Amino acid sequence: MRDIEIRQKQKEVLERIRKRSADFGRVSVSVVYLLLDCSGSMEGQKLAQAKRGAINFAEDARGKGYAVGLIKFSSTATHLCEPQQKISALNQYLERMTAGGGTNMTDAILLALQKMSDRKGYRAMVIVTDGMPDSQETASDAAREAKANGIDILTIGTDDADRDFLAKLASKTELSVKVLSDRFEEGITSMAKMLPLPGKGGR
Repeated sequence: MRDIEIRQKQKEVLERIRKRSADFGRVSVSVVYLLLDCSGSMEGQKLAQAKRGAINFAEDARGKGYAVGLIKFSSTATHLCEPQQKISALNQYLERMTAGGGTNMTDAILLALQKMSDRKGYRAMVIVTDGMPDSQETASDAAREAKANGIDILTIGTDDADRDFLAKLASKTELSVKVLSDRFEEGITSMAKMLPLPGKGGR
């Protein structure tokens, strides 16, 4: 009897997967990537707040119909999670995240651009940082390329970050936020409110 129940459950799960795959093939899915600074200066409470804020952001974005992906960057950029609505998977990567190294924001932006280049629907990336990139020039070039490809950029930085630079990276000045370090979690969470409802287009 137990085997029959297991097989039935497997059948139901596979059917849901097939239906979900078919749905994704028919409709455009709005996606947003979190680009999380994990450089050495983020060690301690900043990273802890960033992790909590990232989870809150993902939950709120999912509530608006978004799939959320995750990229971390320090001396290099690493793709951790494909855009999805399963928050538990995102949380697993965040829990293992540690701080150290430089701030290679350029590679993070280019990696997000690469991952979203063949997707339809609204696309955005949210850059979360506490400081300056290794190269403002190349980060600006990468951001310009992403925006030229129809991807919105939102930025949030702590009081250590260069506000003017982050505002220039963003698609619009109002899509850039600067907060006190002890308000980092709250600030990251609030970024989800800036995402347009799917189907409403960019800003």
